[in-house]
Amino acid sequence: MTPSRSEITSRLVLVVLPAEIDITNAGQVRTQLNQEFQAGRAVIADLTATMFCDSSGTVALLRASREAAALGVELRLAVSPASQVSRVLELTGFASQLRLFPSVAEATAG
Repeated sequence: MTPSRSEITSRLVLVVLPAEIDITNAGQVRTQLNQEFQAGRAVIADLTATMFCDSSGTVALLRASREAAALGVELRLAVSPASQVSRVLELTGFASQLRLFPSVAEATAG
């Protein structure tokens, strides 16, 4: 599945990420996010329906966050606190390096 996008404001977009992020699509996820950053937009990456994210996916999210910061924009991740994705981010230590929100609404509020 290709990540879908919708514009919240002219400077903030919502990108809904796939149910599974792994070696087969992590590059595509990162490319989609980077396209938004290059256009000067902050991104809310909606992972609330993402059930699986392997190491290639978590690394793609971390790199995307760093690329956003380098371009002066922001990556906010909407991740359900009880999800497998949240657990993986916590166990890897990436949660402390990313802006996590428990819902899209809270990520939108920033």
